[in-house]
Amino acid sequence: MTSPDTLPYLPSEKKLSPPSGSLFLKYSAIIVLLILIILIPLTLLFIKHQKDALYQEKVSAGEMLLGQLANRAALPLLENDILNLHALIKEMKGVTGIVYVAIVDDKKVIRAHTDPAKVGSRLEASPDTLSPRERVLSLSKPMTFMNRNMGSVVLGISIDSIDHTIKNERLSLIKISSLFCFMALLMGVGAAFLFSRWAGSSLSATRLSPEGQGGSDHLHVKDSPVTRTQATILSAGIKEFKAYAESRDPQDLLKDLKEYLIIATDGILEYGGAIDKISGDAVVGVFRNSPFQKNHTIRAIRCAMSIRKTFEQASQKGNQLLTMAGFGISSGVVVSRPLLSHESTETAFIGESFKEASSLNMMAGPGEIIISKDVYQSIENLVSIEPLPPRETTQRTESWENFRLLHITERKDGG
Repeated sequence: MTSPDTLPYLPSEKKLSPPSGSLFLKYSAIIVLLILIILIPLTLLFIKHQKDALYQEKVSAGEMLLGQLANRAALPLLENDILNLHALIKEMKGVTGIVYVAIVDDKKVIRAHTDPAKVGSRLEASPDTLSPRERVLSLSKPMTFMNRNMGSVVLGISIDSIDHTIKNERLSLIKISSLFCFMALLMGVGAAFLFSRWAGSSLSATRLSPEGQGGSDHLHVKDSPVTRTQATILSAGIKEFKAYAESRDPQDLLKDLKEYLIIATDGILEYGGAIDKISGDAVVGVFRNSPFQKNHTIRAIRCAMSIRKTFEQASQKGNQLLTMAGFGISSGVVVSRPLLSHESTETAFIGESFKEASSLNMMAGPGEIIISKDVYQSIENLVSIEPLPPRETTQRTESWENFRLLHITERKDGG
């Protein structure tokens, strides 16, 4: 029998011994220092980047809102429709962060303003209506109609409001960053305990690197919410509009164009669509599903046919512009995002389907409705079509199939 004095040395006895207090403190200090050196600069850099991104986001939203207002105000300004100009200004008052909005003609005279006292004065001579303590970022966009300068729209965004939003977001970021720093420190202390327990230099070096990086990998801020949904895009436009415009008196042309735009936009809204863009004679509508309205594709198809029928009936009163409208319809995934404020009903849309619908509209002749292959496949049992020859495009490597819509089978259940 082996005596206690001659028992062999067991390495496991040393490995299972309690960790040295000095070694534990040494490893803890090193790991915590590494975590702080990595996380603090990254956190500060990340917060600064998010601050710049939030500021640019607010400015971009203001520029987008300004562009839409410029498009909508050009025609009323040309017609000297003061009532509609003030209605547009009134819509802007409820948008958070907007200090003032002014519509100015080509002579720098204010035609509409959130402050009625400014109407009629010149823009450069108008005194500042803001508090001396309030800082304002002024944005402007020119308005044109048929290459004619109509004036401009001026929008004032409160920098104090932007800073307040950024401050709130920064506080949230600091709280989240502090939480992850605390978690990283706990993990570091735990790693230090393991390092001191096992006392393996190579294992310690291996674990130091992941722990030093782990905190920064978890630092993130959720992007501003966007929505990705299937939608159908309707693009309407006038064929040979330039030739028609050159042959008509400007006042008659404006009257004809106004009737065209009213019929087209009312038709889109009637079938549950949203107006994405009105630019000259181009009108773009977006149809999506909602809890109360399904089948966005068939609604877009019926909308186009309803608008075309209304055009045919209204053209009998002498507006031949209505007989020259063509339509393109495409479908696909679109990304939507609300503009400056949750109080605003405006929404920005992005997607390849807009380009496709525009291309189909360009292919359509007067009174024609051209649909994409995706649209046809989703409603092929409900429509009668005429296939068009495949078309090669620079954006596609394969042929692009499309169809001319002839008629649709109406059903009482709404399709």
